Amino acid sequence: MNKRIAVLLLVILPAVFLLPLGITLATFMNVVVTAQGRGAAPAAAKPPGPIPRMPDGKPNLTGFYQSEAGGANYGLERHDRDFLTPGTRGVVVDPPDGKLPTQPWTRAERIERELPFRGYDDPTAHCFVAGVPRSMYTPSPYQILQPPGYVILLFERMSWRQIPLDGRPHLPDNVRLWQGDSVGHWEGDTLVVETRNLNGKTWLNEVGEVVSHAETVVERFIPVNADLITYRATVTDLVAYTRPWTIEIPLRRQSEELIEIACHEDNGDLQHLKEVKDAERAKRNKEK
Repeated sequence: MNKRIAVLLLVILPAVFLLPLGITLATFMNVVVTAQGRGAAPAAAKPPGPIPRMPDGKPNLTGFYQSEAGGANYGLERHDRDFLTPGTRGVVVDPPDGKLPTQPWTRAERIERELPFRGYDDPTAHCFVAGVPRSMYTPSPYQILQPPGYVILLFERMSWRQIPLDGRPHLPDNVRLWQGDSVGHWEGDTLVVETRNLNGKTWLNEVGEVVSHAETVVERFIPVNADLITYRATVTDLVAYTRPWTIEIPLRRQSEELIEIACHEDNGDLQHLKEVKDAERAKRNKEK
């Protein structure tokens, strides 16, 4: 059985019997976490090995990874927890102050997107793909494959990216895609990927940080050792921002494989989000 599924079952099944007795889930989880911290000290972590190599000498990035994104799916800038929105550590490394260089209209739009009735407008709530760079820091794992001439990213949340390495030109500008058109090349040990032709419909995270149709992204996958890749992405979108900006996130290798995710079958929030949206629309119509 997949390790993540086994852990979930070990936590959920006892909770089903304990909750009717008045034991809250928070209390139960506190007991679980406390128990996990007891007992013998864990064995010392094995130091990671060197960067693995392909037969041609290029880094071998093949494997399963999870982003250590510090809550980037709830905001790229650092902020404390705000009611239901988790706090984030901040992943913006340029500008140096860690703030996104937003245009005035972008800032106003992002503030409105945080309101409850706008949650229905996040495309990922409808199971659309997350776009670039958001696909790299949504809280679910992905797999990297390296067949000859390509790097392939398979995301557990039902999407993928195909990155050719043969120097081909980008698609014509009038072709617009949710994940864009990505073309990659190697600069030493760093995989550099340029993505254009994005459709401007994606959100950068659940708090609604904005990109437009003018967005382009240059990503750098920088191997550190056998278990760690530094992911750095520079976004240029002068419709939404006053200058390019860059985020940086560690990608950690993991042993678990991907599991099946059926987004529409597990999309229990969508009806609730629609009801909130409809209630707000009715309220505004009544006030006219």
